[in-house]
Amino acid sequence: MAALIINAPLILPKPLAVVKRLWILLQVKTFWLSFAFTILRVFLAYMLTLILGFFLGLLSVDFPGLDPFISLPISIIRSTPVIALILLALFWFNSSSLPIFVSLLMTLPVMTAASKKGFEKNSENEKVLFMAKCYSFTGWKAFRYIRFPKALPHLLSASEAVFGMSWKVVAAGEVLSIPKYGAGALLQKAQVHLESSELLAVTIMLVLISLIFEKILKIINSSKIRKIEL
Repeated sequence: MAALIINAPLILPKPLAVVKRLWILLQVKTFWLSFAFTILRVFLAYMLTLILGFFLGLLSVDFPGLDPFISLPISIIRSTPVIALILLALFWFNSSSLPIFVSLLMTLPVMTAASKKGFEKNSENEKVLFMAKCYSFTGWKAFRYIRFPKALPHLLSASEAVFGMSWKVVAAGEVLSIPKYGAGALLQKAQVHLESSELLAVTIMLVLISLIFEKILKIINSSKIRKIEL
């Protein structure tokens, strides 16, 4: 309705024009290749965030002396605008790896905070761990069967938030770094060539793929939580 009222395809193309353009793009090999590289960057950034955030949060709890050295950089990163990080990182990384780095920086505070919250010590945890010690549980055994299951709901919840953020930040990084293949690069080229319908078509595809992967992740996380409850 807005497109009909405005009647200016450059500002807001009509839905039919966007669908037609998307259909044409779906038949182009470079279109799929661009999205394949974006998905790869998202998953690389996502896995790095999960691993680093997990260990940074755990170290903050188990070694309180390290907490200030971890919390301060994380707080600075959390407060820094994403565009500033992208523009600065343009001097450090090539166009393909920059989106991964920026996504890692922007999502790491979320995962670290969740890990720290999940593993933090309280009176209830201390009682359970004391009981485990009475039953001669080793440190690894106590971590595997007591501490990790208790922290898992926090970690799974953060993993979903991190995944959604990764898509947005990687796409934004690609728009500015313009790698050879990337969905963000497609967005940038469409904007430069004033192809509004193509820009919206690529955006729709980005949203759809993101929703599909997020749904899969939620199903996996739900099954893990049910196992813990059982």
